[in-house]
Amino acid sequence: MSACHDLFKTYEEWRDWSVREGNAIRSADWSQVNSCQRAKMELQGRIIQYTQTARNHLTATGGNWPEVEQRLRREVASLIDLENRNGETLAQVRCQALAEEAELDRSSRQLRQVRSYAPVVRSAWTSYS
Repeated sequence: MSACHDLFKTYEEWRDWSVREGNAIRSADWSQVNSCQRAKMELQGRIIQYTQTARNHLTATGGNWPEVEQRLRREVASLIDLENRNGETLAQVRCQALAEEAELDRSSRQLRQVRSYAPVVRSAWTSYS
């Protein structure tokens, strides 16, 4: 397979992982989010390697590297958009979690106040001692 083909295939893998990551964020599957992020970190090295190999090969054989580079820029821009959407989704989920936490804190404080106003009930057994 050519380095260009490998490079674009790797970007497709990145897209797949980013889509999975977005789904995992929406379903609050944080271990899956972590797995997706690890997978994308591993792809970074391959992308760098394939980019250099493709550039060197096309330059040496008289290929049209600027044309490939334009396609890469479009692909990267699309992936950046996807990553930004995932970031926005994560921010929304985080905001919801913070709101739920605040509500739980309020409920907990109210329960403590209710307990402090409740009369102490003495056990009936103490009168038979």
